[in-house]
Amino acid sequence: MQIILIRHAETEWNRQGIIQGWRDSPVTKKGRKETESLIAGLTSLGIRIERVFSSPQGRALAMASAIARNFGCTLVLQDELKEQHFGQFEGQYLNTVRREYPDAAASLFENDADYVPHQGESLAQAANRLIGFIQKLPLICACETICLVSHSHVIQAAISLLKECSLRDFPRFYHLNASYSILEMDEADKEQIHVVKWGIASHLLKIDCHPKTNNAGGKGILGG
Repeated sequence: MQIILIRHAETEWNRQGIIQGWRDSPVTKKGRKETESLIAGLTSLGIRIERVFSSPQGRALAMASAIARNFGCTLVLQDELKEQHFGQFEGQYLNTVRREYPDAAASLFENDADYVPHQGESLAQAANRLIGFIQKLPLICACETICLVSHSHVIQAAISLLKECSLRDFPRFYHLNASYSILEMDEADKEQIHVVKWGIASHLLKIDCHPKTNNAGGKGILGG
């Protein structure tokens, strides 16, 4: 089974540097272009999505709906694909949180995946939630190529766990808006998930003013 794990396109709060988490904001005009470029990129590679699972948050659903329409497949909402819950920090400017709560900001976005913000969840909890859903996919879906639309922080943590069995260096696996990773499930052992490629964003280079990146990802606005 091949799994295309996608981060949603740019939103208004991404552009403004506001932490989203379980809250939401509209997709921007640039975000709609990113979605079109992503679909074109997948199509050009001969990837044929057979089913789409999406976080129920609006920004992810917008991306997932466009993918499902393009490939003519079923769309299923899945709570396990939601972003990390940032609790008290949701809806705040990232720069404000860094200034007023420097230790909490460092823990959340740089060095402590076990840190639990007030009324939120830890990054480790969110990553294990996402990986747990991926592991049960063969039990609930017989398709060969599946798309999952999720969010930046939980995706980078999941990739870190899958590649390094650790969350010690999770910021290294940052995903740009509308970038994706390719995972494969081991036929002999369905719990073995292999990261084939991660942080793929070459399809975005055609969009004006989009930052260049490579398969190692790049650091940008967090929390969405």
